[in-house]
Amino acid sequence: MGMVVAVAKILALVIAAAAALAGALIILPSVSHKMALVAIVASERSALIAAAAVVALPLAFFGFTRGRRLPSTLAVVLAVAAIGMCVLPLAQARRLARTRGVSLDIRRYLQARVDSEGPGHPNQTINHVTVNGTPLALDVYLPRARPAKPGRPVLVIHGGFWAAGEKGEAPLQSRRLADLGYTVFDVQYRISPQPNWKAAVGDVKCAIGWVKAHPDTQEWNVDPSKLALLGRSAGGHLALMAAYAPTDPELPSSCDGTDTSVEAVISLYAPTDLSWGYKYPASKWVMDSRAKLRAFLGGAPDQAGNRYHDLSPLERVTLSAPRTLLAHGGRDQFVPHGHMGLLAARLRAMGVPCETLFIPYAQHAFDFVVDGFSDQILEAELLKFLASSPAK
Repeated sequence: MGMVVAVAKILALVIAAAAALAGALIILPSVSHKMALVAIVASERSALIAAAAVVALPLAFFGFTRGRRLPSTLAVVLAVAAIGMCVLPLAQARRLARTRGVSLDIRRYLQARVDSEGPGHPNQTINHVTVNGTPLALDVYLPRARPAKPGRPVLVIHGGFWAAGEKGEAPLQSRRLADLGYTVFDVQYRISPQPNWKAAVGDVKCAIGWVKAHPDTQEWNVDPSKLALLGRSAGGHLALMAAYAPTDPELPSSCDGTDTSVEAVISLYAPTDLSWGYKYPASKWVMDSRAKLRAFLGGAPDQAGNRYHDLSPLERVTLSAPRTLLAHGGRDQFVPHGHMGLLAARLRAMGVPCETLFIPYAQHAFDFVVDGFSDQILEAELLKFLASSPAK
């Protein structure tokens, strides 16, 4: 019996400590890049962490029956703390979902999985252009049946601080959009050599022009006037730049084609004011965001001339800017959520239709945990936005 009690104490303490550590990642700043990445999953799977902590409690109480009580007492304290920390994102998600009229699906939550980077298993990959010897491709995700009437195309732009990542980094999300009837084009753009600010924006515009020039094929049937951009992180920045400055001669398309206008743009957890972002960077323990900005733009603000201003979507808003959906997590450790607030205020001041989604305990890239509660809320808002039409 003594051995059983000892094992119960040890098991309770290990489970409770692990749960408390995971819970701490949800509410406290990370001290490394890897911890910040783990925090994304921990925040979106907090119910399972809390369940583990609950399991530790009876084991700990069983350990009170014999011998030293300190391990069991510590296990109880850690388990209760873990449950408290893990309940916070769940409660906030439930409150937000109720406010937005979204029904959260527990079964989907329990079956949630991480959207790993590639291969995306698209229906097609098309090498649509070669720029300065570099071939650029589009991954195409098709609806289950070719629509009889032209549908809405969605052009997806990956993140990676303009220096990493690749098309196909969120294949489950692209496939889900396709299964819901949207034709998805996942874009490749040049991430090197840096500074690549002109090339990256130009490559996105090139892809826009190509899609608009090929609306009707044997495989897809889309309405080019309804093209929407969807970008994540740095890809969200590029989406906003392409959407807000379609005719800027300093940011031309990388290929032939004049019409690069879009009807709507969706930006997920993206930097929108690069000067502000340089002044208020991410924690260096998590990511040296200042170094990333210097590499992308060719120097610090006092070295890169007007680029920090000219490459900030906040500064490119005009009265004719397309309607915009912005989403950000309150615990984003890579791109501070203040970026969303700054751009949303500018859009509303200019009278541009703008929707925002702020998820208090969501981390950067929260939608990579597909079917987590944050992703379910985003999905509902995203589909509502895509299904709507511009105000007349």
